[in-house]
Amino acid sequence: MYISRENLRILKEPFGLLLKDKEITSSKLHSVLDRAKMIVSVGDATTDRLSLCGLIPSVYVVDGKERREKRPMVGGESHPNSGLRELRCSNPAGTISKGALRVLQEALVLASESLPVKVFVEGEEDLLVLPLLFLVPDGSVILYGQPLEGIVVVKVSPEVSRKAKDLMDKLEIDSHWGHDDAVAV
Repeated sequence: MYISRENLRILKEPFGLLLKDKEITSSKLHSVLDRAKMIVSVGDATTDRLSLCGLIPSVYVVDGKERREKRPMVGGESHPNSGLRELRCSNPAGTISKGALRVLQEALVLASESLPVKVFVEGEEDLLVLPLLFLVPDGSVILYGQPLEGIVVVKVSPEVSRKAKDLMDKLEIDSHWGHDDAVAV
């Protein structure tokens, strides 16, 4: 199924606060993440940016690519590996697969035990932000990259969760089971 131009436009809009690249500092990131129930990052560059600031997300979702090009190092590889758990899933570009949803749910359970979890995605992780917006507990913060602009910081609330579920419904993706067909071009 293809995404309409309107839905594609909606997907490209930041779901939260856009921190422009030139505005991002360690103190700014620490400030916006203060009191977060859980910190989740999606994307290799975003995860590395957090790591450089001494922040290790509870869950980080990476695919070893940046703007669809293979990176020399997978995001988060500079994190200390003590206690780190790694899960893997397949999620073809432009999809939210059933397998990826199951792995994200498992990662969040493991992270609630206070151990960081790395989810390595074979394929593409971009759209996995959507289900994370309603899978994480309220009060969590999700960060993801906005290509060539900066990092989007989303403080999760019931309103944000509802907006993500509504968008998945609009895209005809079952928010419980995913969609194993392409939902984007």
